[in-house]
Amino acid sequence: MNVLVTGATGHTGRHVVAGLKAAGVDTRVLVRDLAKAPDGVDVVQGDITDPAEAAAGVDAVYLLWPFFTADGIERAVEPFRGKKIVYLSAMSAEDGGVWGDVEAAVEKVTDDWTFLRVTGLATNALAWAQQVGTGVVRAAYGQAKRSVVHERDVADMAVEALTGDHAKRIYLVTGPESLAHAEQVRLIGEVLGTPVRWEEQPPEEAKAELSAYLGAEFAASAVNHWASLVEDPEPVSLDVAQVTGHPARPFEEWAREHFS
Repeated sequence: MNVLVTGATGHTGRHVVAGLKAAGVDTRVLVRDLAKAPDGVDVVQGDITDPAEAAAGVDAVYLLWPFFTADGIERAVEPFRGKKIVYLSAMSAEDGGVWGDVEAAVEKVTDDWTFLRVTGLATNALAWAQQVGTGVVRAAYGQAKRSVVHERDVADMAVEALTGDHAKRIYLVTGPESLAHAEQVRLIGEVLGTPVRWEEQPPEEAKAELSAYLGAEFAASAVNHWASLVEDPEPVSLDVAQVTGHPARPFEEWAREHFS
């Protein structure tokens, strides 16, 4: 088979490429910057909004949709009609939003789809990196409990889905435990050997700060979601272990890889 990986230079995509190559699968990547393309694969320069050239001749695609709306998704998925599509989605897709809209578009073009609904990527903690260096991370809802997942676990799930029979399956992809934001920061400090503490930020201030790069609507949605996780933590799923054959990697392991 021949598999196309979109987002091939990103947090999950680069590991998907590595996993497919290790499995001996012919791999093509769609990238905007040729200089960043991985070695040993077929490379097509372009954008996911117009993937027709990259889609030609492939049997399956690892699909990312890195936008805050689903505008243009029908055109983007049409070249994959009848092919296997493994889409990196989000747990909130069950409530609609952009992830739900993308899932609906995928279902219209193929019956061979798999949705990897992620609670959250551990790589989001990299947003705290600059503050970590000061010893204090100031953000909203330190007691929001999240079951964030290592990007390599997402990639392992994707490779299994791309190379096996997982048609019409929806997987909840999480880490092995639900950890408060403040606890994640403490663990990063342990890895660094320097204490890092959490400082609570007023929610409205956090929304204003995040809206600068997420947009007001998405920023408000994110902060409100964190508020809900104080009393109602994100779930922990066993899907990673059941599909890949290994337990989900803990946050501490992710922190050692990215902060040590």
